[in-house]
Formats: sequence, structure tokens, C-alpha cells
Amino acid sequence: MDTTLKSKLDPHLSRDRCKQLLLDLVRVESPQTALLEKEPLLRQFIKTAVEPRLRDMGVDAIRYDDMGNLIAELGCTNSGKSLMFVAHAMNQPPATMQNAYAGEVLDGKPFDLPGEVIRGRGASEQKSTMAAMFHALEAVLQSGAALDGRLYFVCCVSGETGRDDAIRHVVEREGVRADLALVYGNSLKLQLGNRGRIDMEVGVIGKPSHSSRPAEGCNAVTGTVEVIRRLVSEINLDRQHAELGRATLTINRVRSFPESTHTVPGRCEIGVDRRLLPGEDPDDAAAEIEAVAKKVDGMIDPVSGKPLQVVVAKGAFMHPSLLARDAPVVRQIVKSCVAMLGREPETVYGKSAFDQGYLNHIGISTANFGPGEEKYAHTDNDVASVERTFDAARVFAFFAADYLSPSKS
Repeated sequence: MDTTLKSKLDPHLSRDRCKQLLLDLVRVESPQTALLEKEPLLRQFIKTAVEPRLRDMGVDAIRYDDMGNLIAELGCTNSGKSLMFVAHAMNQPPATMQNAYAGEVLDGKPFDLPGEVIRGRGASEQKSTMAAMFHALEAVLQSGAALDGRLYFVCCVSGETGRDDAIRHVVEREGVRADLALVYGNSLKLQLGNRGRIDMEVGVIGKPSHSSRPAEGCNAVTGTVEVIRRLVSEINLDRQHAELGRATLTINRVRSFPESTHTVPGRCEIGVDRRLLPGEDPDDAAAEIEAVAKKVDGMIDPVSGKPLQVVVAKGAFMHPSLLARDAPVVRQIVKSCVAMLGREPETVYGKSAFDQGYLNHIGISTANFGPGEEKYAHTDNDVASVERTFDAARVFAFFAADYLSPSKS
């Protein structure tokens, strides 16, 4: 255990400071809306709640890309080593949550969480990890720990979109690369893998008519039923992973148009959610879905005798992710947890896809680790533990200072 670095960081790490940072962040709204990454409140959140805190730390190398993602740089390039802290501005909208931006301090016992919790939209996901990352950066800079490599802090305008456009833009358009990266996680557990996802849109096109005269139209519902039957019976879902389970295909949306009474629908839309296991390629999965759905193209509506048309469009996708237990980022997180918390983290495998899939896909060793609380995400009790946020800050501080220290170059 590196007690020297721990003793250097400890005086600059404060539970109360973490608590205040988390309170401040949840009190600034940054919701997902129909505008997605173009929602002005997201840029406003980054401009008012993120950039000023970095500048208060003395971080001056801050820039924005044309999506509105913030990119801050600390340290130098002497060692050639680099790491990236990836934060996200976007949270779920308030929905039915009352006082979503009040930033309430509550006892953690009713939530089965240690000490105090902060209740506010985004606390259980993005904002607790962001608070921990902020405080970790503060501690590293205040401690005088030398950073012989480059540390990037990235705040993306994404977080709830189900696609990796924002982080992809940072990497591919802005040229930000790193050896290691951290993305928000759950209950201080180290996530080693997750399934990926691709969304597909299938359209079945017929001809509308009054439902009292169905032979004059061409019923898109008839073709829709056949498309769904074929997708759920013909797509190969035999692959299975010991920790991540089976690949899946779910029909998650069906809509018919025009949306009016006593009308034969002239068009139907089918939403397909295909979950990918590590090793499955999104393009291959998309091609298989298209090939099966297109078998219905030209099918004759039995009532009208007219042919139906099927069109297929590929939607957003996120790569699956799988880390070996000796992956560079895993070793560094384990080392940091042992040094600062006196224990190794529990390892888990997640169900949902996020930015780590893309980052690992392009060779940046990336893991999910943080103080979030998955079971409270998107609920009316959106809470995070102050104690776990503080512990995450301690781990993040050691993670950065140790990996980028001159002795490691």
C-alpha cells in the first residue's frame, strides 16, 4: 500500500466538501428533453456549474467542441501517460419526482444506504460521480502531487440518450485519447462488463382506407404481425455469456398511422431493441434484423390483395464491453481502492450500455466505478450516499495521482 501518497492526499479530502458539491450540482437542472444533446439547459449547466469549479481550481486549459462538450486538461505530457475522467451533464427529467432540484439532505437508513443521502434528480447516476471527480481533482491539485502525464476531465452533454455521439465527438473530432478512463458506476462496485445495444426501426407500409371498406386499403397491421412473428422466431439468440446472460431481442414499440378511429392503418412502425453480447458486432446484428424483416416485403394483404412494403432503418447503437481482471484500468482501480479504502472493490457485470463500450472498443481501457445507486435511478427517490461519494473521491484522487506520478513514467 502506498501510504506516502495517501498521507499526502488525505488532508485535502473532505466529506463535507463532497456533500456540498453534490448539493450544488443537483440544484442546477440539466434534464433530458426532446432536444437531447441540443437542449440549452445542458450547455448552461456546464457553463455555470462545471467550468467555474474547474477555473476555481486553477484549471485554465478548457475548451468546448461544437456539440457543447467541455474538455479540460491538467498536468503535462512528460511521461506520455494519460487518463480521462468522463462526466455527463444530462439527467432524467423530473417526471413525477417532487422537489427534484431542491437538494434535500436525508437519513440514509430508509434507503439502506450509509450515513446521509442527497436527494435530487441525477444524484443516483451522473451527479454523485461528478461531485466525486471534482473533489478528487481539487485534492490532487491542492496536495501538490506532481502530474507527469495528461489528465483530461470531460463533461459531455449526454447522459440519457442511449447513444455515444457525444464521447465519440470528443475522441474523433477533438482528438482526445487516453490510456485509461473512468465512467460513472454503482455503489462503489467495479463493473467489468455489460451488454451492448442496437435500436432498429421497421416500417410496414400499406394503404389507408375506411375500416368498413378494408378491401380498398392495404392493412399495415397484417404485415406488422408477420414481421414481429419472424423477428422473434428467426433471429439467432443462442449466444450466452456466463455473467451477462443471453443476447436478447425485444419489440418495445408499435404504432399505427393514421391515428384515427375506424381506419385501416396505412403505415405501422415497430421499434426493436437488440441487446448485444461481447463479440457481437452491431452492424452484423442490424443486417440480420433487416434481412428477416424484409422477408415480409411484397407480402400480399389477404383482404385487399395488395402488396405491403417493408423498410428498415438502423438507429442508435452502443458497443458491448468486457474487461479482463488484469486490464490496466481494473488494476489501477483495485490498487486505488486498497490504498484509500483498505479493501478491493466488489466486481459486477451490468445490463445497460453506456460510453465505456465505445471507449473500450477503440482501445481506451475504461471501467464503470462510482457512488451512484442504480436501484434509485429514474425513481422519485433519486438519492446518492454522501459517504460513498466521499469514498469515490478518495479513490479517484489516488487513481490519478498515482498513475500520473513522475515515478510511474
